[in-house]
Amino acid sequence: MKIHRYFFWIEDNFIEIYKNGNLEKYEGEERLYINNFESFWEKWKKNSKIIASRDAIDFTFFIDKKVDKDDLLKNLDIYKKESEINFSSEDLKKILDTKDFKTIVFEFNNQKKAITKTKGRYVESEFEESLPEITLFGDNIDEDVLNNLANQRVEERKNKVEAGLLDKIFGNQCKSRK
Repeated sequence: MKIHRYFFWIEDNFIEIYKNGNLEKYEGEERLYINNFESFWEKWKKNSKIIASRDAIDFTFFIDKKVDKDDLLKNLDIYKKESEINFSSEDLKKILDTKDFKTIVFEFNNQKKAITKTKGRYVESEFEESLPEITLFGDNIDEDVLNNLANQRVEERKNKVEAGLLDKIFGNQCKSRK
């Protein structure tokens, strides 16, 4: 039996889906607009029939204050849940590395922490009124996920153009592209 780990970032009626820590395009989009969760889960069920039949799924959610948590979870009872693997601060860091933010407030287990993304690390910071708040929940989240995130390294995205095989052979053409 295989375990599929999905992380859903839901903010302002848009959902981003991460599988095993990597952003997945859903219907060709990185961010999918959702008007209601019932229609979203219907599409999801069609796309994951194989998963629903024999594999287990681990769901972790990041939601803003506007999301109705009960409506979100209503149609998920058809999946086999797996609770062996904990969602860790390393998993959270993989997702945050792809997100574009400076400071964000996370709420988990009745605890709130403001996390700031600096050039090199994630650090705990002071609360401010206008910061976005994200609630983190799921069945198997490490209790210290937010505490362990502080001081972890921020991985920078690489947007460099890499030289291909022909560019290495012909040399000068690669230099002119950079």
